[in-house]
Amino acid sequence: MSFYSLSELVRYMESAFALKFYSGAAVLRKGVLKVLATVFGGALYLLSVVAKRIWKNRFVTTCDVQALDGFGAEYGIPHKAATFARGYVTVTLEDGVSSATIPADTYFIDSVSGKEFRTLAPSTITASALTVLVIASDAGSDSNLDADTELSFRDATPTGLEDTAVVDDDGIKGGYSVEVYVDGETQEWGETADEYRTRLLNRIQNPPQGGSENDYKQWAERFSFVSDSYIKSGEPRANCVAVALANYNADVTLNADEVSQVEEYILSDSRRPITADVRVFSVTPVSFTITAAVTPSTTSVKQSVSLAVQNFLKDLGPGASASFEACRVYVLSNSLADTFTISYVTRDYIAVSSFETDFDVSNELAEVGTSTVNFTSAE
Repeated sequence: MSFYSLSELVRYMESAFALKFYSGAAVLRKGVLKVLATVFGGALYLLSVVAKRIWKNRFVTTCDVQALDGFGAEYGIPHKAATFARGYVTVTLEDGVSSATIPADTYFIDSVSGKEFRTLAPSTITASALTVLVIASDAGSDSNLDADTELSFRDATPTGLEDTAVVDDDGIKGGYSVEVYVDGETQEWGETADEYRTRLLNRIQNPPQGGSENDYKQWAERFSFVSDSYIKSGEPRANCVAVALANYNADVTLNADEVSQVEEYILSDSRRPITADVRVFSVTPVSFTITAAVTPSTTSVKQSVSLAVQNFLKDLGPGASASFEACRVYVLSNSLADTFTISYVTRDYIAVSSFETDFDVSNELAEVGTSTVNFTSAE
């Protein structure tokens, strides 16, 4: 549908007035009529702006972000919520104390960043159980902390404990958020508006079919802590479906509770009118070390190549293989490099001739490649 600009509508009104009052003269001779033409043209333009917005918001491909949520409610697919970093911290008992209790909603604070973390449930601390689960107070990656970061109790220290705690080896991770502007206000989402639009379009273009591969993918990726999923049907035997989950946004492996949430949702009778043996589990990262030459040999080009290789392995997914040539073509198509030549690749320090990953559903193991790229001279 076409819409006229303000100047076009004003000229249209001037021509209409000229025809009405001067029997077809092309130019208005009265200033007051020119003013009226501008007023009426502006009014028509405002109406066209309203009509244009209504028309655009009738379609998922063109609607604004606020309307996206309306379509999401219609199809039962809300936008993903921002996620909060979580992890374990180790506390220390005071000398001579055998046990202590940390109540729920006990706050820790990082003195460097000022970020706060709280406990989710009461914990009993003993010599054999010194760790406690905490979650960030604010959503987003800013609350992710590395291992060995020192925290302190924000309020009074629980009886029997030292004042400080240390983040465990796995760190506090999983926080992810995106700023999305909705009607002039900023909201924190767990995905971009474009990613949400893509998920909605996929749902509209692929109605539920009672357990198709795309159904399982939609069901899994509706969760904030799942950025990608890999579906394998007919493995390890007929009438089986394997669903491997990954969270590339936060770069963490899903924990057992998160996997259970996805599995419970998928196995609900309201989503599975057919019966299948469904296995849901998290992916296992497999590291490839790639030695390659690239031109031009600049920092920005190398960064783009490294990112392209990571995306290539992620898109490859579990249970697949690809040649070095396929990787080279992908990198040249999706990076700033003019040339990219692979000379050597190892997996777990063992030389390989291709990129291969496993999808062993009998052991609930799905391997997805990660990479380290070592650049050499192109000469």
